[in-house]
Amino acid sequence: MITLLEVLALVTLSGFAVAFFRKRVRRGSALALMLAGFCAALWLQPASAMASETRRGQSVGVAPDETIKGDIFLFGDRVRVEGTVDGDVFLFGHDATVNGHVKGDVFAFAQLFQVNGQVDGNIRAFTNTMAIRGAVGKNVLTFDDVVNLEASGKINGSLTIFVENLNLEGSLGRDLMIFGKHLTLSGMVDGAIQMKGDLLTINPSAKVAGPIRYEGNKEPEVSPQAKLASPVDYRKMEHKPRYMEGHYYVWQVIWLAAFVLFGLVLFQLMPRFAAEAVGSADRYGASFGLGVLVLFGVPIAALIACVTVVGLFVGLSTFFLWYAALYFAQVIVGAVVGQWLMGRTRETWPLIGRMAVGLVIVRLATVIPGAGNWIKFGVILWGLGAISLALYDRFQPTLAANTPSAPYTPPLPPNTTVGGMQPA
Repeated sequence: MITLLEVLALVTLSGFAVAFFRKRVRRGSALALMLAGFCAALWLQPASAMASETRRGQSVGVAPDETIKGDIFLFGDRVRVEGTVDGDVFLFGHDATVNGHVKGDVFAFAQLFQVNGQVDGNIRAFTNTMAIRGAVGKNVLTFDDVVNLEASGKINGSLTIFVENLNLEGSLGRDLMIFGKHLTLSGMVDGAIQMKGDLLTINPSAKVAGPIRYEGNKEPEVSPQAKLASPVDYRKMEHKPRYMEGHYYVWQVIWLAAFVLFGLVLFQLMPRFAAEAVGSADRYGASFGLGVLVLFGVPIAALIACVTVVGLFVGLSTFFLWYAALYFAQVIVGAVVGQWLMGRTRETWPLIGRMAVGLVIVRLATVIPGAGNWIKFGVILWGLGAISLALYDRFQPTLAANTPSAPYTPPLPPNTTVGGMQPA
């Protein structure tokens, strides 16, 4: 299974490859191409030229008699879409429900997400629990714990899902691809099923028009009354150590290239800060100690900030910066290792060269069976602490160098009178 992070690594590598082989390309164009690749991987949709609206509050939404022309962003604990939205809907909340009509796509980030109305476009969701009782015109891509496609629910396109448990009682117009623990199929799938997980259960009311390929830990439980186009193609899941599979090393090479390119961009965009972070890594004790605090303390603080609507944006932004720092930390340690081998420097391009050499050594060390994960953990602690020390030193208050000092007054000679009076 290709994870989202692996997709991002491929997109980063591909974007730089295209930028590198383009003739007469400028640095700004290459950077823009890389950032565009990241955006394409995260959003997976073309940019919209329509106007957008943002609403925030404890309870927000679109009223039943209201029509929104364009996209709308909804932030709240309780989010309801009762009316019509002629565009895309972005939901951020604890309890989100679509009861109205959305003519575009729906992007949902919620604890509980329910679709009781009609969505003409796609649904892309990151939730804990999702229930679909209405109609979805196109495809659904979702990452969840529990998903229920109830008997009244209908998805005209395909369903790609990363889930703990999926209960499919409604109808699916095209293919189903599932990576999860348990699939209970009681409805209709007018396409193929491809599953990788723990258990597949097919009930008597199920109908499947295409082939079923299932790789799992347990044999499928199939009712004789189920209407299947062909028997289930079952293959026992093999659990081999990752280092014994060939594609594991292919992905290590891809990740190494992505790390080098990531470091190249960061060292070009922030050359002074990168050099300061590499220099701070020499303070080993302080780096490791502060790294432990940042590694565990920052996500907890970000989670606490997300409890309130006001702090939701701050919490999410902090979490994403912290997550990016986990990768930047490995780049910093790679530069330190490279300087051990090739000597110290503060010039940008020589430092980038040392970073590339050091990253090769660091990535090789992290794939050592048994010890690799501990080495990676130590590298992240060390690098996070170095970055934090560089930030701390940068924001420390310092005395201004050009502040004028008080004029020097020489001592008075003895028996000198000031204003007619002799000093004591």
